[in-house]
Amino acid sequence: MYTDLDAVFRKFLSGARAQRHTVEITRHYRSPGSSGYHTATRYVAEAIRDAGADEISEERYPLDGDTRFLGRTMPPAWEPLEATLTLIEPVREHLISYEEVPSTLPWWCTSTPDGGVDVQVVDVGHGLSAADYSGKPVEGNAVLIRDSESRPAWAHAAELARRHGAAGIITDFLHSQTPPWRTREALPDAVQLLRLPPRWDNAWAFSVGYRVAQHLADLIRRGPARVHASVRARTFRGEGVNLIGTIRGGDRARESVFFVAHTSAGTKPCANCAAGPSLMIELCRSIQAAIRAGAVPRPRRSLRFMFVAEGLGSSYFIHTHRADLADIKAVLCLDSVGHRQSTLKSSLVMYRSPDSVPGYVNDVGGALIEASMDAAWPFRAGPAISLVNFQQLPYTPWSDNHYWVTFGVQAPLFMSWPDLYFHTQLLTAEHTDPLVFERAGRVLGSLAVGIARAGPADAAPIIKEVAARSAYRLSRLTRDGLAELSQPGGEDGGSPASNALDRIGRHVRIVVERDAQAIRAAVALAGSDEGIDKMTQLADRAVQGLRRQADAELDGLAALAGIDAPPALSRAPDEGATPTPHRTSDGIAPGVVGLTYDEMAALVRAMQTEDAAVNWESLRIFGDELWNLADGRRTVAEIGEAICVEFGFRLGANHFLTLARGLEKAGLFRLEVAPVRSESGSLLHGDAHRR
Repeated sequence: MYTDLDAVFRKFLSGARAQRHTVEITRHYRSPGSSGYHTATRYVAEAIRDAGADEISEERYPLDGDTRFLGRTMPPAWEPLEATLTLIEPVREHLISYEEVPSTLPWWCTSTPDGGVDVQVVDVGHGLSAADYSGKPVEGNAVLIRDSESRPAWAHAAELARRHGAAGIITDFLHSQTPPWRTREALPDAVQLLRLPPRWDNAWAFSVGYRVAQHLADLIRRGPARVHASVRARTFRGEGVNLIGTIRGGDRARESVFFVAHTSAGTKPCANCAAGPSLMIELCRSIQAAIRAGAVPRPRRSLRFMFVAEGLGSSYFIHTHRADLADIKAVLCLDSVGHRQSTLKSSLVMYRSPDSVPGYVNDVGGALIEASMDAAWPFRAGPAISLVNFQQLPYTPWSDNHYWVTFGVQAPLFMSWPDLYFHTQLLTAEHTDPLVFERAGRVLGSLAVGIARAGPADAAPIIKEVAARSAYRLSRLTRDGLAELSQPGGEDGGSPASNALDRIGRHVRIVVERDAQAIRAAVALAGSDEGIDKMTQLADRAVQGLRRQADAELDGLAALAGIDAPPALSRAPDEGATPTPHRTSDGIAPGVVGLTYDEMAALVRAMQTEDAAVNWESLRIFGDELWNLADGRRTVAEIGEAICVEFGFRLGANHFLTLARGLEKAGLFRLEVAPVRSESGSLLHGDAHRR
């Protein structure tokens, strides 16, 4: 799709320019509200102006620890100033400083008294249970917390240290590990940027590398070890900025496609965070240059480039502009879109908009990723196969995409993963690559302009693309179902084949409903009443075709299994198996709340007994979709099955009920035993068509 647009971006977009912007942005420490964050945002404002944006506007909002938007409290602003950690007993030895390694100070850590403090270091191991602290001289001293990888583990250990009276924390925690490259031992000098809870009274803290932590642990085993810690950091009432550059659209200028990236960053240099705004600047410049050169007409809809403090700016914008969300056709979220893949062991990734927000963006984006590969078959003269890897993966809530999809806006996330140096001092701008910027830019630019310019003639190929990919998904689903026909039967006593076929039928129904909504979402791009009528007819035919295919696929499976009556698509799962969740808050998906760390750990272990692929990160995507799919009609069992289809897991409903009970305990869910369903029993957002 959009081969003409791909040619435009090949000509006008420069990855080298995007890389130069990355270099400039990484000069600043960019925690939200800090002086470096504001300096970087001012740089971006000048750059987007020079890139030719038709309009530039700003929205400011408080970072004060009090103000709430969409159920979330805006954290106070925080800024590191200087810090040094020195071993003073049994020997004197410099360990780390903020000036050398800016990622050493966790966000929202507090300052030491003027002149610093001399304290004993107490080794509490992983620090994940009260027993790790029991009987040790923790109060008023510093604890050494060793790496245990998962982000919830770090937060839990830091909280236990606070409860036991620790004045300071030293840790070699490294999250998001990807063996064998990104592990604590494989990156002994990497210092992970960490976050403490956003409050005013945290302990002082240092993040250190594996070598430093191991050295301290060895000394402590032989006798007392003391350090001198000096930290100056500000926790204060500040503000965030949404900077919005606009390329005005034509006859449908009120409608828009958004690009969103953050000028904030975990640490300095943090080139992964800088890559997103850098590419957005270059996309604005290249689109305007193409319009001025007559290579593309001005799109019908506006293109908006919004630079935010990650998550916080999106929360404020959605809160302030709820009435305008229906006019936003898509939000394309950019993060680490410029990684040098060979050194960082990474791939470009489009994390799809979740199934709770069905739409055409995932499939159109997938088509563009495949078309941009630059592969030529061996006997045809042409370019070599691209060395830039670009993958499509299910939804992952790692950035601003998490906020937009909660409110029904299609919002895929584009980033690089794995990331060898993720949020450490090692991730400098030299680890970005112009070729990666260009591949990402061609896809993102073509996707945004393709949607922004769409009229009746453009909606039809989008509908056909989604329908074609849906047909492929159905074939894959039923093909994989062949293996299930020989699996053991369930507790209901049914035959193995009939149980398997019933389960496959439910999964097919979920996919058909989701993809039917995605096909129909493209109809609104037609614009005129006449165009919408024609596209509605085309969409209806495409959906009918999918339903016929689904029936035929299930008939075929039933025949192979020797079953006379395959499951009907209209038949829903057991509606009374679990309660129906009702949201009691109109806010952003809260994640996994209401469960203690130990309860979460037990839940992960229980899930892993059914599906070994589950890990700590899985809980977050389960929690997001449990919230997004809760509409007062679906039961927890139905939602759980839809989530398993979306992400490829095999889990029982009881695990999702545990998550739902946590939300109920947090006051965010009301669980009713008797479900209330609409006539259609839809599994999807009711307002998704409008986008």
